[in-house]
Amino acid sequence: MKYYYITQGDEFKTLVGKGDELSLHDAAQQYAFGKDPSAVFSRQYELEFNSDDKKKKNGADVFTFFSPVLILTSKAKQLLQSIAPESFADIDIRSPDSDHLGVVIEAKVDGALNRGLSEFDEYPNGFVVYKAVLNQLAVQGHDVFRVAENPLSIYVSGRFLEAAKGVGLKGLDFKEVKTV
Repeated sequence: MKYYYITQGDEFKTLVGKGDELSLHDAAQQYAFGKDPSAVFSRQYELEFNSDDKKKKNGADVFTFFSPVLILTSKAKQLLQSIAPESFADIDIRSPDSDHLGVVIEAKVDGALNRGLSEFDEYPNGFVVYKAVLNQLAVQGHDVFRVAENPLSIYVSGRFLEAAKGVGLKGLDFKEVKTV
């Protein structure tokens, strides 16, 4: 099976947090790195479209700026629920589009990053991964997940990619990741 790293497509508007004391971006990072696992669940986060994106299209079904938090339309959440129901938890957001819902990808696979073939720098607080290579046996059976060494990135299986294409999901770029 093939696996992919997901990002938001450049042609669509992005969502950002409205300025406050704890932004969703900060809370998502605290969650991802285990500094405050409850941060993303502690309150409602208010979002707005990036003011720099006036010339971009509206209509993405998935927003990845806050990774490992995703902002999804109901269509995208229904797909996620059908493919990987155990991989996420809901969070409370308020968005300019009433169809937007927030989820955090909780599924994290230990031993998924092949350290011998991946390109990364290791620091006391974690890794900076430039090119991920995944261990096939570790990720086998997972359709939506993060890896312990690279907790801000979200990976999906070929099964998820095909399902996303099948329902016409808009706004995601899929970058294939080598698996061994």
